[in-house]
Amino acid sequence: MSDKIPARDVTPSPVEHHSPGSKVQQEMYASRRHIYVREIKGLFQKVRRSANWALMLAFFLLPWVPWGDRPAIWFDLPSREFHIFAATFYPQEFMLLSWLLIICAFGLFFITVFAGRVWCGYTCPQSVWTFLFIWFEHRLEGSRNRRIKLDNQPMSADKLWRKSAKHVIWLLIALATGITFVGYFTPIRQLVVDLPTLQAHGWSYFWTGFFLVFTYLNA
Repeated sequence: MSDKIPARDVTPSPVEHHSPGSKVQQEMYASRRHIYVREIKGLFQKVRRSANWALMLAFFLLPWVPWGDRPAIWFDLPSREFHIFAATFYPQEFMLLSWLLIICAFGLFFITVFAGRVWCGYTCPQSVWTFLFIWFEHRLEGSRNRRIKLDNQPMSADKLWRKSAKHVIWLLIALATGITFVGYFTPIRQLVVDLPTLQAHGWSYFWTGFFLVFTYLNA
């Protein structure tokens, strides 16, 4: 009596595999699945939220801070003057900036090696903006389970206003990001007046639109 278990090759032949009537199909790519982020609480999340809000407020508010007759931080490219509070740097002093950037780069490497993803999780602009987008999504559409239920239900007035409000806020954040970025190179108080009146420089419209589009796509 043989103790071998009979085996049968069930691998479909090339003809069978590619035939339209074949029941055996091979999925080469998985369909996109929406990720529903759950809001997490805890000590490190509180630290992360505090860091994110501080960095976000610093980015949006610094161009508005006056320093004498100019903004506190102003990279004046036409005049080749770079103002950072009381200090003014000129192109011939860029060697100092190069050393500063090298020190910052090695500092980033050091933190990444010894503290893991501290930079990515707490201070990276990608993480900070993602936190802001998700924060508004949670406020408007609710917790993870509520968002899943909302997406699975048919369109209604409640669903329409929540989705619309979320995307409008995301677009406003993207627009504010673009204007603020340009505000580091053009005095922002004059910029917000010139943009709607079509008096701003063409590059101001280009970079504002660039950051608006790609910040919204990031959301």
